[in-house]
This record gives sequence, C-alpha cells and structure tokens, in this order.
Amino acid sequence: MFTVNPRFTQALAWQLVRNGDITFVDKNGGLSNTSIYIGMIPEKRLGIVLSNCGGEPATRIGRQIMLALARSNAVVSDDGRQGD
Repeated sequence: MFTVNPRFTQALAWQLVRNGDITFVDKNGGLSNTSIYIGMIPEKRLGIVLSNCGGEPATRIGRQIMLALARSNAVVSDDGRQGD
C-alpha cells in the first residue's frame, strides 16, 4: 500500500489462484449489474480482460477461456470469485 496524499492511496490487489497445474494472477470486481475480470497465466504468456453488463460471471468465463487456451484439463476454481 502506498499513500500518495491524504485523499489518495494505491495498493496492489492481485490474487494468485492455484488451479491444478495452472496459477492465475487475476483481479475481479464489479458494480450494480456489471462485472470485470483481468487475468493472466504468466508461465503460458496468456492474458484476458473481460467486461460484462448482465448476469454472466466474468471471472468464471475468463478462467475457462484461459484454461482452454492453455490446453489444461484443470477445473475452474471458485477461489476469489465473490461479486460474480
């Protein structure tokens, strides 16, 4: 965490989620009927950014896409999915 001034602070909030033989570095979030997902699998040089307006869970979908691109048989993890 880094305080820029009394009204502005920055912090790193990336999640590391181990999922079988894959480790995701990701961040998700959302507001009122929207969701966003930013995810990477560094060892596979893969990344994705999804933004959604509606009820679809961007985190689950983003991780599924990246597992498919990485040709992994791992099942999508539920860790860190609050807010989807």
